[in-house]
Amino acid sequence: MIWVPNQLVGAPLSTDVTVDCQIEAHPRAISYWMFENSIILESKKYHLNDTDNSYRAHMKMTVRNLESKDFGSYKCISKNSLGETEGSIRLYGEYLYASFTLL
Repeated sequence: MIWVPNQLVGAPLSTDVTVDCQIEAHPRAISYWMFENSIILESKKYHLNDTDNSYRAHMKMTVRNLESKDFGSYKCISKNSLGETEGSIRLYGEYLYASFTLL
């Protein structure tokens, strides 16, 4: 079973954003992240942090220095001998607006 606390996440360009999935599986599952049909691996762009506790796991992924090409649908996928399930997170761009007063 997968729980996705925030299925829709907005973040400004050039910032870092963290998304997460919580998993319960028995027997223990293999879990990973995907974006546009590619498995995400630890890199300068992506920081992955997984914590396991018996049959529960908490997966976090930080996308660093957001660019427009990073926006889209991410999936956390979990598989074991009994099956497979996935959760989706939609990452979209927010724009920061400054307010100015002219004197």
